[in-house]
Amino acid sequence: MKKISRRKFIVITGTSSVSLIALKGCTANPGNQSASLVTEQSPISPSDEKALYEAAKKEGKLVLYTVFFTQEIVNEIGAAFTAKYPGITFEGTRNAAATLFQKINQEIQAGLRVTDVFGTTDISQMMQLKEQGRLLQYEPLGKANIPEPYRNLDPDNFYQVGALIPIVIAYNTQKLPAANVPRSWKDLVQAQYRDQIATGSGAASGQVGTWAIAMQQKYGWDEYIVRFNQLNPKLGRSINDVIPVLVSGERAIGIATLGQTLTRKAQGDPLEVVYPTDGAVVVVGPIGILRDAPHPNAARLFMNFLLTKEYSELIAKYYEQPLIAGVSIPGAKTLKDMQATVPTAAEIQRDIPEVIRKWRNEFGA
Repeated sequence: MKKISRRKFIVITGTSSVSLIALKGCTANPGNQSASLVTEQSPISPSDEKALYEAAKKEGKLVLYTVFFTQEIVNEIGAAFTAKYPGITFEGTRNAAATLFQKINQEIQAGLRVTDVFGTTDISQMMQLKEQGRLLQYEPLGKANIPEPYRNLDPDNFYQVGALIPIVIAYNTQKLPAANVPRSWKDLVQAQYRDQIATGSGAASGQVGTWAIAMQQKYGWDEYIVRFNQLNPKLGRSINDVIPVLVSGERAIGIATLGQTLTRKAQGDPLEVVYPTDGAVVVVGPIGILRDAPHPNAARLFMNFLLTKEYSELIAKYYEQPLIAGVSIPGAKTLKDMQATVPTAAEIQRDIPEVIRKWRNEFGA
């Protein structure tokens, strides 16, 4: 597959570490509108693609901040979007959930209109933005094609499902024989795996934070996460840091995303996947338009694009889960066959602040 040079995209990176920002001292909307939802509607119907495209071309640009996938995939998404809709440029940034959420909040506090669309793996962030009146209501064309369990992630249409990301056990086949690989999350915390595991930070990565919530639900914090820390895992900031560590041979086992593991395996790296017998943890990532998006019609057009077969086929080539029915990933189990564990939005919103606090206390990062 042809790779798109990062020079073709403007990549904005965050620099400091935060987890969850409450926007204290910052009003949600002019006139103290934080208690009510902003329900502005586009004058253009989502189904009138020609009119929406013409309006988007006048804006000329789409700016995306996303936690989904890798920068390479984000670049491919941008290339496909701009090829389909000439006259619109694309700026796509991929980073950890805490970093991008911090950046968005800084832009809000400074009164800057920079970001159009935000995708995150920490749904509590999107719920907070909705509560603060910071999202634009929009029901994209093609929503009916989303699989039913994820179709109405937000019944009010301030955000939609933007990614379904299974977290699995990955391992380096040159470092660990298949017979010695853990087959479940419970197996992973055995003493024999000390100094062999890599993952991201539950305080910075929405995906690792969701995994930690699932492990706490299944086995308890002290019984699982504390024991996990006793194995001296190597922690990156993002879950995307895991696969390079495994490929280098620095660690043998990773708590990693299915898509990245299978992509690197297909490229010839010595990696294999274990679907845990106690259930892969599936992160449901929301995506939405910021209320003050500088290019709102381009943002609406992009939200439509995410629910096309073309888009699902593109990400499926990277072994990422399609968002619509009728597209499959060769060589990968379906979400149903993974016996998926899916923490709910309410559970994440309730538990993630405490998980972040406990993670920092336990791991120091």
